[in-house]
Amino acid sequence: MINITLNRIPTAIPTLDTIIRGGFPSGSLVLLIGEVGAGSTEFAYTCAVMHSMIKKNPDKLKSLRDQLNILLQKDESLKFPGKICYISLMHSKEDVMAELGHTFPTEFASALSENMFFRDLSPNSLFPPGNKEDWGSINALRSVDEEREIMNQLVSTLDANAPGNLVIIDSLTSLFHSCNRHMTWNDRISFLEELQRKSKKWDGLVFLLIGKGIFESMKEEEMMDVADGALVFEWFEEGFARQQAMYMKKFRGVMPHIARDFITRFDTMVTNSEGYVVTNVKRIFGRK
Repeated sequence: MINITLNRIPTAIPTLDTIIRGGFPSGSLVLLIGEVGAGSTEFAYTCAVMHSMIKKNPDKLKSLRDQLNILLQKDESLKFPGKICYISLMHSKEDVMAELGHTFPTEFASALSENMFFRDLSPNSLFPPGNKEDWGSINALRSVDEEREIMNQLVSTLDANAPGNLVIIDSLTSLFHSCNRHMTWNDRISFLEELQRKSKKWDGLVFLLIGKGIFESMKEEEMMDVADGALVFEWFEEGFARQQAMYMKKFRGVMPHIARDFITRFDTMVTNSEGYVVTNVKRIFGRK
């Protein structure tokens, strides 16, 4: 009988890791599908920042290991990413750091910058206009060679930095828009399928940010079918108030636990002290 050990990578968000019993399976390709302002970007930021802060603090790392090891099954073990690789298709590093500084405590941005490899693959960065007064929308009409260069730069960055690490690609929406003239839908799905296979070999965690509702529902479903996990971030109406929430559309190695605990969704919020947190767990009525 073959004994296979499953590595789990914590999100480093304590209010979530304790519910999903340690973290996500390593080697997972995860879509973060979010409505505007519903928390998908803040989720990715918080995971990256918390892992950076843990890496700097051995006592914090030991405490988290002890806490989460209790939740693991006998054939599971914890694995922490070596570093964070942030690949942006639309923002510069300065923009991301500024956004972190406006949203979270000052130490969040400084902690992340010390343990993050940042790659700016935005078209304006790779192909700066000769005339600064040129219209960016016109420059965005890329040639086939430029679109291929964006993909080549992305692939080489992933091959060099993804193994064993936490990777955030911000965003899949921007990537597809940058390559929309010569990259067919079948080409895009083939890329995702290969990225999913590569993620298994890298044995880290890859987050792909994508805007909800930007693609047709059938295309969105097709992308979710390729990925190992799909987290959906939405706004829900609660009486006269709006509530941020997240639910798992699918996740290999996680969904059985969620179904067994009758969990339907996680109520969430973004705080200026802890970042993204789970505030409540919604379960099927009458269960637990």
